[in-house]
Formats: sequence, structure tokens, C-alpha cells
Amino acid sequence: MPFAREAAMITVRRAVLLCAALCPGTAAPAWAQEPGNAATESAAAETVTIPFDPPLGTPLTYAMRFERKRPGGDSAYDYEQRLTFERTGDGFVLRLETLAFIIGGQRLDLADKRVLAAIPAALRPYLMPMAVELDAAGEMVRMRDWEAMRANLRGLPETAAKLSDQPMDEAALAAVRSVLDPIINSSAEDAPGFMIRGWPAVLGYGGAEFVLGETIEAETEMTGGIFPQPVPAILQGSLSLTSSGSLQLVQNAVIDPEGLREGVLSLLERLRAQGAGKGAPDPADAIAAISMTEDTEIEFDARTGLPVTARLARLTKINEGAGIDAGTGGEILTITWIAP
Repeated sequence: MPFAREAAMITVRRAVLLCAALCPGTAAPAWAQEPGNAATESAAAETVTIPFDPPLGTPLTYAMRFERKRPGGDSAYDYEQRLTFERTGDGFVLRLETLAFIIGGQRLDLADKRVLAAIPAALRPYLMPMAVELDAAGEMVRMRDWEAMRANLRGLPETAAKLSDQPMDEAALAAVRSVLDPIINSSAEDAPGFMIRGWPAVLGYGGAEFVLGETIEAETEMTGGIFPQPVPAILQGSLSLTSSGSLQLVQNAVIDPEGLREGVLSLLERLRAQGAGKGAPDPADAIAAISMTEDTEIEFDARTGLPVTARLARLTKINEGAGIDAGTGGEILTITWIAP
């Protein structure tokens, strides 16, 4: 399914962190203050700039592993993507293509029409080749051919219903449409965050200056996605030099738990109003507390600024009250460059 929550958070998160790198010293609000949260200072401060100078016209292959964690059990799948960069004006065009899935040790090549035909119709638009315009720093600024992609998305609910072994009632279709509508109605500028997993959060750091070893902290707000109103959050980040000479960025985001709970309850209420949660208990009674953290680790090549490895984790913990812990759920995406 689409990556709406990712689109809600990526741009604001990165922009505020990079601003904090230039203007450190912002104090955390009371709800986020913990021992060790204060910014650290380096006696021998060394300022380093993350580059962005991708090789042009050279296909780069990455191994992707997506893990979904749920109280009832975890799942994971592996796939490969190819990135090719082209120069255009003051920025770049990134051509992104999903090459294959790896299941049970077997590589299923999407160039094989039989493999593509076996993939659920609801997923196919996200596996088609995409072209995205980037600025000079590598940040995604616009999806190319968005109108054609949007037309394919409009027919997804009905197409999925026709191909499903289990019939979808109107309530289920309404729930699917409620997820798709914000994406279909988004602009070409916002589309990459909805349509592309992981890369919008990994690219876009070119030109950012960090003091090696210094932790920076900033306040921000998460908007869009499940949040009808902005929700406060705290960002922390630091950059270090690895033994191999690459640049290691570690970034954490902690979202205000009460604002997060209100956002989740609002989303569940909308689904109930559309009939998707018919017969379910009142969400306010089922969720006593909720917390969400986002952790990002990126190892940048010191010459090109492209990721060698990256790990993006978003984990949510729900407490149902009366001491009942519903467990931790979330998503983890690992990106690894495959050397030719």
C-alpha cells in the first residue's frame, strides 16, 4: 500500500534537522526531556559537508529489505532496485526501477511478464519505473508523469476487488479509497513521498554541514498523513567518520505521545464513520496510550554522498490500559548498495 505516513514526516524532519545543524541549542520541551538529551560539544570540532555528486548515467543497484513488525508476528521481503542519475539544469533526474523480488532464496525478475502478472494489481503501480526530479542537494522535488500514474491509482480499488478471491464490500472499498484519496489528490511535488519507499528519507542531505561528533537537537511538527493537526516532535542527529572513511549519520525523532494518540484516534474515527470499523469498540476505549519513534542511520560515501547502507525504522507501541500492553509494531527498511 502507499507510504502516506512517510510522506507526512520526511521533508519536515530533514529540513529542521539541517537547520538545527546551523543553529544548534534549541531546548526540548518538558515531555521530551530525558537525561543525556543535551547537545554535546567536541573539543576538537571539525566541520564536514555531506556531498551530493552521483555518477551520471551509471546504473546503481541496491538490495532492499522491508520488515513489518506486528504483535501477531513479523514478516519481511527482499527486493532489488536500480537507480540511475542524470543531470538536468541545476539539479538531477533520478530514474528508479524495481528489478526483482527475492523469495525463499529465489530471485523473481520483474522483467519476466509472468512474474509481473502474478503480483497483486494493487501493488503494480508502485513497481513501475519512475522518474523523479531532484534539486542540487539530491532532495526529491517533483514526480515526472504524475498525471498518468494518478490515473492508474484511481482505478485500484475496483481492480483489486475484481481480482480478489474474497469479495470486497462497500465498507472495505471505502477504507481503501480513504487511503488512496490523499495520494491521488496530491501534487507532483508531494507524490514522491507517497509513491517511493525509503529513498525520499535517504536522499537530500547534499551540502549539509555538521560538526563531527556533535549532537544537534531541534523541535519540529509532524503534519499530514494520519495527523489532522500538527503534532510536536523532537529531532536529534549527529554525524561521525567511520574507520573506512565514510560518513555515518544517526538521526532520531520522538513524537509527542498525546498528539500522536489524538491523530490515531481521529483516523480510526474516520474509518468507523465510513463503515470500515463497524462493530469495533470505541477507539478511545481501546487505546490508552501510544508512542512512536523514528530512527534513521545512513552511511554516506564520502565522495558521492550516496548511501552505502541505510536503516530506517518506525516503531509504535500501544497500551490498551489496565496494564495491558498490545505490543510493538512498525516497519524497518534496510538499504545496501550492491558493488558491481
